[in-house]
Amino acid sequence: MERSVLTARVMRSILCPVDFSDPSRTALHVAARFVGQFTAALHVLFVEDPLLAPAIAVQAPVAPDLTEELTQFVVSTLDVELPIDPVLHVVTGDPAKEIVRLADCEQVDALVMGIHGLTGVQKAFFGSTTARVLRGTTRTLVMVPAAVRRNHARNLAGLGSILVLTDFGPASSCAATAAARLAESVGARLVLVHVVPVVSAPASWSSRAEAAVEYRETDAHQRMCRAMAPLEKHGPVESVIVQGNVAARVAELVQSSHAGLIVMGLNRDARGSRPGSTANAVMCSASVPVLVMPAAAANGNADARVDRANAREGVSAATTT
Repeated sequence: MERSVLTARVMRSILCPVDFSDPSRTALHVAARFVGQFTAALHVLFVEDPLLAPAIAVQAPVAPDLTEELTQFVVSTLDVELPIDPVLHVVTGDPAKEIVRLADCEQVDALVMGIHGLTGVQKAFFGSTTARVLRGTTRTLVMVPAAVRRNHARNLAGLGSILVLTDFGPASSCAATAAARLAESVGARLVLVHVVPVVSAPASWSSRAEAAVEYRETDAHQRMCRAMAPLEKHGPVESVIVQGNVAARVAELVQSSHAGLIVMGLNRDARGSRPGSTANAVMCSASVPVLVMPAAAANGNADARVDRANAREGVSAATTT
């Protein structure tokens, strides 16, 4: 199958930040599969804590060669040959800021980041660095849970199903379009999912609550048909509308549909992409990688390339807000 539009526009360059931990090894495996699928360039980044550098300098007569350590980490992690040798970066600074800075500098199309096995309050924010990167970037972010099983495939073949969570808003529409192109490219099933939340009400209002749920489900079916129509040119689209707790139902669907990837869109405001409680719960409880696409990500990379081309020609490109 020829490379799709998604391949050409969205996955030409990938950045994978690592911290030498097992979760970052898992993320690097996932990044390698995307790289192999799209023949993309891979950038691997390690950000050194500026508070640790002076302490290490005092204790060690010779400063460690972090670039060499990063090279060994990449070599020992990847057991497949990449189409292009990875580009390694070692910098000192604030991790989230440096990740976003390098992503912008290299104009990468996606970031792949591991999520450490956090619990309690920490897990609610799925790691401060990842959360801050999500708020600070307009680029697609693939979040890889620590519990994801490593797949040693060279590309995304055998991905299974791709679940796309939709609330029928603009961000969801952009994410669904990207997911449809990805499914077409790798031969995966595309499943559009909408979860109707449970309506809590006093017993005396039970009839009203039931009517509200029935209305929501009827409305969801109509909106689902409209959402599916533009996606069908990329291949068959399945739909699922269920009721209940969103994170719990998505977890069930991942198992029953043998999904290998969850895709969701996030709206952005002046402060960046901030997932609500529902999206946050899905990202924290996922057992497979979650591809998160801010609303601006669908067009942001293409716009940036046009701006750079205009700049080279001396044309002042308009800034899109």
